[in-house]
Amino acid sequence: MSKIWGGRFSSGPKNDVLAFNSSENIELDKKLVEYDIKGSIAHVKMLQKQKILKKEEGSAILKALEELLKEWKAGKFRLDPKLEDVHMNVESAVSKKTPHGKKMHVARSRNDQVLLDMRMHMRDEILEIIDMAKKLKKVKLKAGPMVGYTHTRVAQPITVKLWSNAFSDGLCRDIERLQDCYKRVNRNPLGACALAGTGWNIDREYTAKLLGFSSVQENELDTISSRGEMEAEMLSHLSILMARLSGIAEEIIWLSEKGLIELPDDLCTGSSIMPNKKNPDILELVRGRSGRVYGVLMQCLVVKKGLISGYHSDMQETKYALMQGADTVKSSIEIMALVFKGMKFNQKEIMHELDLGFAQATKIADYLAAKGVPFREAHAKSGNLVKFCEKNKTTISQVELKDAEKILGTKIGEKNWKKLLVDALLK
Repeated sequence: MSKIWGGRFSSGPKNDVLAFNSSENIELDKKLVEYDIKGSIAHVKMLQKQKILKKEEGSAILKALEELLKEWKAGKFRLDPKLEDVHMNVESAVSKKTPHGKKMHVARSRNDQVLLDMRMHMRDEILEIIDMAKKLKKVKLKAGPMVGYTHTRVAQPITVKLWSNAFSDGLCRDIERLQDCYKRVNRNPLGACALAGTGWNIDREYTAKLLGFSSVQENELDTISSRGEMEAEMLSHLSILMARLSGIAEEIIWLSEKGLIELPDDLCTGSSIMPNKKNPDILELVRGRSGRVYGVLMQCLVVKKGLISGYHSDMQETKYALMQGADTVKSSIEIMALVFKGMKFNQKEIMHELDLGFAQATKIADYLAAKGVPFREAHAKSGNLVKFCEKNKTTISQVELKDAEKILGTKIGEKNWKKLLVDALLK
């Protein structure tokens, strides 16, 4: 029977019940040990300041907590599944070091404790992902021409810089979303207790200051009820970020198949039967794992949609969702950074692709419009030139000047025609 809540029960829970409740949770809690200890240190300092704990009691507990933190970092402290969660493991370990440890839980509940641990964990995860995203968008790619597509068809010439900056600018928005999310995550939940606060004379602002929170989440019932909300918000932003990574992964797969981008051998794998294969598995997995992040977002939202106010064990599921989602995004960013640093652009194939796709057509229409031809007429004349090329199985760059002038109905001149064709492909 549990020593922390067993007084009301005549018998303890079955082992199967304990395992179902806690076995998976205790594994996840390994990521929260340091946060739980640091949160307990701040809580005890506050209790000591408010004279809820005597000076000698608080000092003994703080010493034990600091020792426990060192033991955890050294790999000497391990979580016991029989103690249900990280909170009771920490309290039990401290109580073995000093009998005063049994007093450290006054004026708090495991409900606000886990909220605190998760908020601190989420803060660090957000900052780490932001830092990784910033490094990814700073990866420099070699300058040169590039193909711009619409509807997966050649549209206009662009540059590698424009192409890569489009991805970088999108990452900037992802970073902004996470920074905004951080503001809501960075509010102290400790002191809300089970759901209605406490009659003890605690100082939540002091605890917030010690733990680096910007403010206190005031309404105790709202605080406890909000578990899963912040997780869902963060996962929502991560899902958008993952969609961006999935999209660029698909684009690189596609461009590498067309020969415009070359992936290094050490980022690809082969086939067990086909010797010719060079597979972009890691990019496919980034693309595929976007679904994993979307899935845990849905998990959070489904948990939240069916709950009345207050605490419910359903909320425990959002811990897994958040951790799984964040880990997936971080590993995907790492892989995309390797890809961006290793891939090369095949300029010869890019120019060939632009030529085959009649990418000069828009530039030619603009040239005619600049000479006074109404744009709709210029558009039609340039389209007729494309039709001529398709009929004769050639490209615009291979069209003779006399044929071009006849189709376009405009005197251009040899020098202008050559310059126009080159400029049209080089942006």
